[in-house]
Amino acid sequence: MTRLNPNFLLATAVGAAASIATAITAPQFVGGGLAFTGGLIGGAAIAKERAFKASLEQEQTARVTQTFTSLYEINRGIIEPVQLAFLSNIPLSRADAFLTTLAEASNGQKVTVKDGLTVVFAFPHSSAALDELTQNAQKWAAAQTQQLNDELLQHKKLIQVYQMQAQQQVQVKASPSPWENVSPT
Repeated sequence: MTRLNPNFLLATAVGAAASIATAITAPQFVGGGLAFTGGLIGGAAIAKERAFKASLEQEQTARVTQTFTSLYEINRGIIEPVQLAFLSNIPLSRADAFLTTLAEASNGQKVTVKDGLTVVFAFPHSSAALDELTQNAQKWAAAQTQQLNDELLQHKKLIQVYQMQAQQQVQVKASPSPWENVSPT
């Protein structure tokens, strides 16, 4: 049940009092008093309508802001106007206008997807920057490691070559002489 606007009650009471006072003192001007009452009630209705529209606008703004924040975190800065419009219960044109304005103000980008019909907005996101930094660090570490691995592989090959040469020399020295075991007769 909706609450009765106190401005209506006040306007009705003041208008009724003015009309009764006018009817008693100058009955020919009662119409003016009634018009005054109607104007007061009309003004109260307009004020209530404005307050209601402002309340709806504030509620819608809070809903869009909350939805945008959630989508921003979930999608890591990529927002689709259709998704924002659906989840926040606003018209698509309003969601698109909101995202366009926000993209211009916060260094976002409007990106057309391959099919040419879908548009998404890409906003800077901290985790995307962290991911890029992490990938760059991993690539640098891999490059440094690759160089060290190449050097290590060369050293292993040299060690194997030296070991093979040492084994060949040991085999040559260790092979028995055919004259050693011969006894002179």
